[in-house]
Amino acid sequence: MAGTAAIIGLAPASALAVEEQPEPKEVYQVRLVVDVPIIALGLASGVLRNTLSSHFVHRTCPCDPSGINWLDRSTVGNHSAAAATASDITAWLSLGLPPLLDFFAVGASRAFVEDITVMSETVMVALLIQQVVNMGVQRPRPRTYAGDPKFVNANEGYLSFYGGHVAIGVASLAAASYTLRLRYGERIWPWLVTIAIGGSLAVERVASGHHFPSDALVGLGAGLLIGIAVPWLHAGRPGLHLAVVPGPGDGGLAIAGAF
Repeated sequence: MAGTAAIIGLAPASALAVEEQPEPKEVYQVRLVVDVPIIALGLASGVLRNTLSSHFVHRTCPCDPSGINWLDRSTVGNHSAAAATASDITAWLSLGLPPLLDFFAVGASRAFVEDITVMSETVMVALLIQQVVNMGVQRPRPRTYAGDPKFVNANEGYLSFYGGHVAIGVASLAAASYTLRLRYGERIWPWLVTIAIGGSLAVERVASGHHFPSDALVGLGAGLLIGIAVPWLHAGRPGLHLAVVPGPGDGGLAIAGAF
């Protein structure tokens, strides 16, 4: 034991110390006083969907498919239960995998809290906007046009535009892709994955008869736009400084910026 103690005593302190890992790079600036209410509002819109639809949805079918554009009209007969199940699985994986992989990458750190806040807010903003558009447009689904009683007699049968699975799934993946770009400089493969999975979601939702191709395409575009915009607004840009200043002469107020 004495010999062991002597050896330890002679060993360099740096060899015995546990090497400290650097903190993961923080790429977002969050303000919980603002972000949490937005997340809660989006979540509430999803939870209250059934209640709201019973008050606002006007069931108008049986409907004549002849009034639909030629591209969408060709999908009225789609009715694939396998595609519907696949779309549910794909959507849940799109929502669940990004935060899980992010946790493995950065651990229980401040960076992870910021990442998960931005990702959650992105999804909830996408959900909130989709609910508003669904209720405002009230487009019957393809299976509603086809006369499926489960859709004709249900409020959900009239909320086709635009595709929520596609928009929300793509928004989640786009936010993750933007995060990878900021932290690791990845600019190509994450976006290819986002487009590939988003395209798969679009095809699955159309094949299931839940959405028209135009619903899925708009959902894809909306998901990409929101999935980029929300993280961009939270990204730290230390070189950008904006301030409200008096305008020239009696011109009131103006915004001044420095880069």
